[in-house]
Amino acid sequence: MERLSIKTEKVLKQSGWNPNRKIDINSQVKYLENKGYVVFDCVKEALEQFGELKCIFENDGKSESFVIEPKEGLGDLDRRHYKRYEVIIGNDLVVIGTAFRDNAVLYMSKQGEVYAVLDDYYIWKVGCGIYEALNNLCEGRELKVIHEEHLKN
Repeated sequence: MERLSIKTEKVLKQSGWNPNRKIDINSQVKYLENKGYVVFDCVKEALEQFGELKCIFENDGKSESFVIEPKEGLGDLDRRHYKRYEVIIGNDLVVIGTAFRDNAVLYMSKQGEVYAVLDDYYIWKVGCGIYEALNNLCEGRELKVIHEEHLKN
């Protein structure tokens, strides 16, 4: 089983998380299904343990945050607005929240991989699973851009 780093555990605990946390996610699942998503088991597990957490912390003296809450990432839009990311990544995705001070939307694939999309132009793989993704976010690790589309003048 993957582990959370000491810093990640501290950030999560300050946000109300504990290792035995398991919240009711029925309303989140229904919301996602109504928006056209098939909610994978790995998404359900991540939401049960980390859903509804808003994590605010510092990295290198700068304020950072992420939220594991599908409604924060999706808002009023439905799945068809984000379908192109699935084509680029090559997997079906489900919105799970936001990161980088609400500037990027977080997605999870059926395999549990977590991605962040910023401004429709940049896509990063945040982690191979929710634990790695949370560690990478909380530790401020540099993420490799897997897709970058530049505007043409």
